[in-house]
Amino acid sequence: MKKVLIVTYYWPPAGGPGVQRWLKFANNLPDYDIKPYVLTPKEPNYAIIDRSLENEISSKINVISCPIFEISDFLPFKNYFNSLRTGNINKISDQSFFEKILFFLRGNLFIPDLKIFWRKKAFQFLKKFLQKNRIDTIITTGPPHSVHLIGLDVKREFDINWIADFRDPWIMLNSNMKFHFLSQTRDKHIKFRNMVLQNANKVIVTSEKLKNYYNKLTSNVIKITNGYEKTNIKYDLDKNFTITHVGSLYPDRNPEILWEVLENLCTNIKGFEGHFKLQLIGSIGKKIEKRLNISKFAKCVSYGGYISEKDTHSYIFSSQLLLLVESNENVMSYVIPAKFFNYLYSKRPIIALGPSDSEVEQIMNNLKFGNYFTHDKKELLYNYLRECYSKFLKNELNEGQFSTEKYDRLNLTKKLADLI
Repeated sequence: MKKVLIVTYYWPPAGGPGVQRWLKFANNLPDYDIKPYVLTPKEPNYAIIDRSLENEISSKINVISCPIFEISDFLPFKNYFNSLRTGNINKISDQSFFEKILFFLRGNLFIPDLKIFWRKKAFQFLKKFLQKNRIDTIITTGPPHSVHLIGLDVKREFDINWIADFRDPWIMLNSNMKFHFLSQTRDKHIKFRNMVLQNANKVIVTSEKLKNYYNKLTSNVIKITNGYEKTNIKYDLDKNFTITHVGSLYPDRNPEILWEVLENLCTNIKGFEGHFKLQLIGSIGKKIEKRLNISKFAKCVSYGGYISEKDTHSYIFSSQLLLLVESNENVMSYVIPAKFFNYLYSKRPIIALGPSDSEVEQIMNNLKFGNYFTHDKKELLYNYLRECYSKFLKNELNEGQFSTEKYDRLNLTKKLADLI
């Protein structure tokens, strides 16, 4: 049996999308005759806690931990900083003077990120661990991308098979674009990223577009997307014209054209407001909530807050339409949100808003299902939603007819196992 060591900052009881990918992979690897070990920080400061995920950890996984120095433990206004860590960061144009100073210091003093203080402690721990235990492959996953620097240190010391998994881009990480990098800071990020790309035996990315970009820097890039877990539970469709969004909605993901379109539909189409229901499952920024509270459809909005991934299934599978929103920034065209694969698995029609030339758009076009809109296509969005509502009234808003098997987490784990 082969043995693999996964180094990850995010692990239960951490909540949010960052923990799901490697929790599921680690659970499935024993099916392919691979023994997983997981190194994670001891007593980390997670922004989101989801205790239910602890019950999903397989007994076949050997979880080990070592101390981490969390600078966020020593910062005032902890709730505010935890909110920033979940992505609730204002666009540069909307940042206050205090925020600009804060983000400048964060971006230029802590390179590549605040978890850099774990690098030395984790490496010292792994030196002793690897001297006593035979491990065939080490896998590092980021963000935080400082975890990859741990892998780089281990690779130099032991010349072990090393796989670096990029759940998101490095330089083009959306939050990084708001940290007012100095030119020398950006150069350091590029240097670190290239060292990881060129020293890892394999580099895993989650989108074809990022694969093509990194292929310009190295030749060992493999795409393994995120995915879904199958469920046997059946859900009845909501009797309302329900649009559901799962995940966070923060300042850079504020789809103003959608709010305007929904207001126009409430005004122009008789009966729409009585049928319409907007479900927002996840953390919602205060500015967005304030905007919705004064909208013409305010009484149609319900807020679910953060819930575990499994609990989102009842909302996703019963919804008439599913909403996917990404910021109108080119960097987000390289990213496929993890929830997108649960959306596909449900086969409910998807409305997606984001930047042009997005990989999400390409997948939807290939499947010929749902519709993707850039943030300036207000009239097209209005017409599409009006058409969907008309189909809803006729009970013709049907499921998609396509296969999603390649996104099944078991099949994705097989692809990973072949690299170990």
